[in-house]
Amino acid sequence: MSSRTPTRPRLAALALAASFAIPLAVPPALPLPVAATITAGPETTVVVDLSSGPPTTSSTVTVVRDGTAQPARLEPVVADGLAVTLVVDASTAGAATLPAWLSAAARFMLAAPSSAQAVIIPDRAPAAVVGPAQRGSYGTIRALNAVQAGGDRDTAAVLDLAQRQFPAVPAGRRVVLLYTTAADAGGSDPDRLAARFRDAGTILVVVGTAAAAPYWSAAATGTGGFFAPAGDPVVVPALDQVETTLSGRYLVRFPTPPRLPATVVVSVDTGEPTFTGEVRVGPRPGERSQPVWIWWVVAGGGVVLVVAVMVLLIRRAAGPAVVTGTSGGPGRASVPAAPRGDLGGTADPPLTGAYGAGPRSANPMSPPAEGRAVVPGATIHPEDDRPA
Repeated sequence: MSSRTPTRPRLAALALAASFAIPLAVPPALPLPVAATITAGPETTVVVDLSSGPPTTSSTVTVVRDGTAQPARLEPVVADGLAVTLVVDASTAGAATLPAWLSAAARFMLAAPSSAQAVIIPDRAPAAVVGPAQRGSYGTIRALNAVQAGGDRDTAAVLDLAQRQFPAVPAGRRVVLLYTTAADAGGSDPDRLAARFRDAGTILVVVGTAAAAPYWSAAATGTGGFFAPAGDPVVVPALDQVETTLSGRYLVRFPTPPRLPATVVVSVDTGEPTFTGEVRVGPRPGERSQPVWIWWVVAGGGVVLVVAVMVLLIRRAAGPAVVTGTSGGPGRASVPAAPRGDLGGTADPPLTGAYGAGPRSANPMSPPAEGRAVVPGATIHPEDDRPA
């Protein structure tokens, strides 16, 4: 036997070792960090934060609805086609920090793609855009240098104007970058402010003092953006986190489900790791889904209406009711007899109808006799006028 030929004991040992081989562990999928969901027209855009595992050119995305894979694509927010609206606090109250805000905005545009568009809106009354939209950093920085402080803030009106810029740019590629020392947007509810931006398909990013973090964090994160706290005094290099954090935002785009609301499963495979999670697709802007209890009320109202119509038809088929002074027979309506004055008490006062007291007439439409009440629309028979 050749020395190269395994012996039986050796073969048995190899087989035993193979039976105890440990398979390679597949890393579990991580929860998908969804920042916001934007439903606009035939396409839905989900803003996700992939800063912990940035995608590469070989990364893939999968969207499954009702067990069926949907066409989907993954795009970075900071890329060609980006449209930025720069809002800087140019009020008299914020004059001390205006140079820092202008410098930070200029540094952001220098790091943005060369094809990015930008407009500038100073936060002061009246709200207005400074010049036309600029493409690239040179024209934008030149326009920033011309902004001067003065006047009162009008943050609510300025943000309303900002979210309406670049209407032709796809949802998720429009970003409003607000540099402010204001504590809020003039009293506007942060959740409603976020909903307006989300319906417009615009991401809001806010840079401000840490004291205003609760309000601006609620308003910005609801749009897929974030709040970046600045020190006091403001240190410009610390504001470079805006470009870094925004670069971790990605857009997952897929066809809007035909019936809303709907739930889809989104998986982004970056190689390592993989992010997976359920995403709820709500109604389109202006199409608010009704609570379930409203449909129960509508259904109940329909049943009541049907019953009422059936009762009315039965009454019409039975003919007019007959009124008697005592209990009536089958099919005859009755009213209790009026108490008489000879039962030990004082005499009852005469009853008067709509026409007043008077003698009984053969004409049923004539005024009733004293002491009798007539039910309008009822038929009175002569035999019912017998003495009690």
